[in-house]
Amino acid sequence: MPQPESSSSSTVSEEQLQHLREVAGYGPVLILTHENPDPDALSSGKTLAILLREAWGISSRLVYSGLVGRAENKVMLNLLTPEWEQADAVEDIDEYSAVALVDTQPGSGNNRLPDWITPHIVIDHHPRLSADLEAVPFVDIRPEIGATVSLTYLYLQAAGIEPGAALANAIFYGIQTDTRGLSRGDYPIDQPIYFKLLQLIDREKLRLIEQARLPREYFQALNDGLKAVKLFGRVLTAYLGEMHRPDFMADMADLLVRLENVSAVLCLGYHGEKMYLSMRTEANDVEAGRLIQGVINPLGKGGGHGSTSGGQVPLKGWKPDDLASVLEERFINLMGESMAVENLLEEDPD
Repeated sequence: MPQPESSSSSTVSEEQLQHLREVAGYGPVLILTHENPDPDALSSGKTLAILLREAWGISSRLVYSGLVGRAENKVMLNLLTPEWEQADAVEDIDEYSAVALVDTQPGSGNNRLPDWITPHIVIDHHPRLSADLEAVPFVDIRPEIGATVSLTYLYLQAAGIEPGAALANAIFYGIQTDTRGLSRGDYPIDQPIYFKLLQLIDREKLRLIEQARLPREYFQALNDGLKAVKLFGRVLTAYLGEMHRPDFMADMADLLVRLENVSAVLCLGYHGEKMYLSMRTEANDVEAGRLIQGVINPLGKGGGHGSTSGGQVPLKGWKPDDLASVLEERFINLMGESMAVENLLEEDPD
């Protein structure tokens, strides 16, 4: 079925809204997102669930896989989006009238939807993947939008639904984290939503999320991560070895990209049977989504946009240290740097 086109990337047409309703069926709808979901994923799924319920009386179930490990994300999950359930396997698909993917796509390798199942709905802001989308009845992918939740908010707006306090906080925080407070690029679509919601949010709940208490192992991992940093000209890598949580590399990458004279950062480490990667770039001529593809393919899958990207590679018999070395070398070569290495921190004296 052809996809209705919106007249502008900042709008949702009545035709699109009706098409979404038809594809969703009568419920329940299973809403899935990527592994180890971030605030954008959590808020996007909740926004879609509220749209389905409030606009058309369609029930849904929100399921994530992996971990919500980051302290801020845990507090957000508990305070703002407690509807999400954790499950590492997708079961009983036949019980749902539709399956929706938000903030991820089929074939991306970062969600638990089996390859043999075609979702009915895909809503995302990452660059469109290959022909994996051709059979999907409803697709709305807009890479020009800074956060997927801004896109799901446009659907809420088109249906005439005003978000309640918890949802307003969740959408606001999803946009804030994915755009680094609108500082990662030009966000003409996200910006008016962000400032509108700023007037509606509960500031105390936002404070509780942003100032979430950190466990002791976070600081141990941070210490180990800083010791692992290697500089190669204008880029750096940090191989963290086995991690206490798979999303910790994002914390490290966000911190390390601020190092002066550095234009690109690759943090990686393994958890369970996968090597996880997180990449940040600062140079205007380096697009993180394309760079991660060059580093990771064909060993694994990854994606991103602008200055942020990530991916994962199954270990599949690899020794983690050996796999990390291969990925680091690819990254350094793609950035045009030599393998001459310098440690970030001075060696401990004997």
